[in-house]
Amino acid sequence: GGEAKGDEPDLPDIPKLHGLFEAAWNKADKSSQRVKSGSVNPGYCFPKPTLFVNVSTPERKKMYLSNWLSAHALWLSQVNVHSPSKVPLPQMWRDFLNTINTTWLSSTRSASTKSAVLDILGESIVQVAQGLAVAPAEILWQGIQVQVLTLSNPPLWLICSILWELYELSFQYKLYVLDWAIVGHLWSTDEVQLNHQTLLHSIFPGESGLLMWSEPLLQEPHELGMCTASMEITLPYVNNFHELLLA
Repeated sequence: GGEAKGDEPDLPDIPKLHGLFEAAWNKADKSSQRVKSGSVNPGYCFPKPTLFVNVSTPERKKMYLSNWLSAHALWLSQVNVHSPSKVPLPQMWRDFLNTINTTWLSSTRSASTKSAVLDILGESIVQVAQGLAVAPAEILWQGIQVQVLTLSNPPLWLICSILWELYELSFQYKLYVLDWAIVGHLWSTDEVQLNHQTLLHSIFPGESGLLMWSEPLLQEPHELGMCTASMEITLPYVNNFHELLLA
């Protein structure tokens, strides 16, 4: 659901779409008549990257980024163990990033939404955000000591790296969930699941499968898989993706 990467604002913070994917997106038939509702969960395993750039004030940007970076490792480990049966809707992610006071629960719509976020994300993750009332001076993310005070106007390389990670994670997990929905029989037994999961993981660089961000940030061309500009490097990953689509 929501806007696709190809429809997002052209801002310096937003990583540029790979030319091949942009061409494919422009040619794709995006008619709503081809959409089957109810096949997959309409929520998002990860917050939409645009939430971090479409903010009203620098202070709110700092709040959003510090909440996400603080909860990042815990949520990622939770998703990696098993895909949650329920995932937050975009507004729920916004409520979480905006810091939730779960002690205030009434019959109002806002309180109901906050309660739903608590139910989906889990108390430990929500408490991480609540605990930032006295924000730490630094947050460790991807082996980088991020200065919280800089998050109101983060360096371009940092915000681009954070958003890049979110786009990559979202793509991987959406593909994972979609594959389950379309070819569920290939996930029905341990043997066929292992073979198909290996194929799915082979689309992405690294040795961690969908746990891609347990590895350092990808920087070198040979680490970027389908995202690199080198056809020699990207072709094996594209071929694996093609094989997955034919399954």
